[in-house]
Amino acid sequence: MAGALSRAGSFRRVKPSDGVGFGKPALIVRLRARHGRRRWGLAVSSLLGVLALWPAPTQAAGVPSGLQPCQTQTPAANVAPRAQSPVAQLQDLIENVPCADSGRVSYDATDNLGESMDVLDPITDPAGGYLGVYHTEFGPYPWEFRISLAHSADLIHWTQIVVLDPLGASMPTLRAVPGTGGFLLAYEKKIPHVGNIVRLRYYSSLGDLEAGRFAAQRDLPRTFSWFNDGTPTILSVTWHHSLARSVMHIGFHYETEARGRRGPDREAIGTLVDFRRWTAHTEKPLDAALDRQGLSGSHGDWRQFSFAGDRWRIYEGQTTSGDFGTWQVVLQDTSTGQLYPLTLSSDTQAISDSIANPIVTVLPSPDGSGQVLVVTLYLFTAESPAAPGELVYYQTL
Repeated sequence: MAGALSRAGSFRRVKPSDGVGFGKPALIVRLRARHGRRRWGLAVSSLLGVLALWPAPTQAAGVPSGLQPCQTQTPAANVAPRAQSPVAQLQDLIENVPCADSGRVSYDATDNLGESMDVLDPITDPAGGYLGVYHTEFGPYPWEFRISLAHSADLIHWTQIVVLDPLGASMPTLRAVPGTGGFLLAYEKKIPHVGNIVRLRYYSSLGDLEAGRFAAQRDLPRTFSWFNDGTPTILSVTWHHSLARSVMHIGFHYETEARGRRGPDREAIGTLVDFRRWTAHTEKPLDAALDRQGLSGSHGDWRQFSFAGDRWRIYEGQTTSGDFGTWQVVLQDTSTGQLYPLTLSSDTQAISDSIANPIVTVLPSPDGSGQVLVVTLYLFTAESPAAPGELVYYQTL
């Protein structure tokens, strides 16, 4: 995946491994005018017998400039809510983006420095609040990315802590290592004259992570591609008292080739034992299932998460290879293998027809009561009230 228009109007590259250095993507981001709604009230003064025309109400507090609050609906009295299956619940939670004035959504998300937070991956901060890793394009040339770490108290406003890798780094994902105070970072790393690979870093403490001091680093060898591996996802980490006795399962994509020519990305999973021995296998049944959904272009970023006691996955795929306006996301019930296409809407209005880099996770609520389902995605195209860029929102569970 690769490209959306930045605020300055240049291309913002979002997946550097797809055709690095091989020309600009043919993507035109369509931005339609945001249409406000004016409501006029007509009041009749029975005392004076004069008709009075009242002006439209002002915009609700907390709604960003140019955005209108969602229309609210009051449920009918004494009507019990319909029971939903877990998959129907998940579809509703993911597809129905909160109102712009809810305080639970951020379009074209940026940190406190104004830097874009593309592919934001949030986790719980052991010290309170949340940590998130993300990449930002920078410099005068396309395809230059750095990855950073930020902190948030509410999942919407983020303060950058440190740049973790300043050059050729993208698609980061971060996980706390169970049973330790350490963290595992996985990301896509561009190696000059070599291509993109998956890099892992281990940070032995929260303090080391926030200072950017890693204790160990491992570049995973490409197994199935001459060109690029990337968009890693951390499936599990098993810790046997030390990094040298650990077992890690990592998902990633690899760029295919046929007769020496570059092809679309496909999915794979690998195992790293003792932070040293790497083996991997392709996910051909999953790729075939995505193809049957009409997603015969590249298959890339994905995440695994738990909801309602079951394990779920969310994937991205293209309908047309190389067309960055055709990225879609699908939900998978891993117990059945069934795939469910997802669309996004706000106040019943569809907000994008090209969505990528899906991340879903369940985290503690910002107000400390219960849990929330957190969703982050990248929008290549957008309709009001959305904007191209990173979309971040959460739903109360």
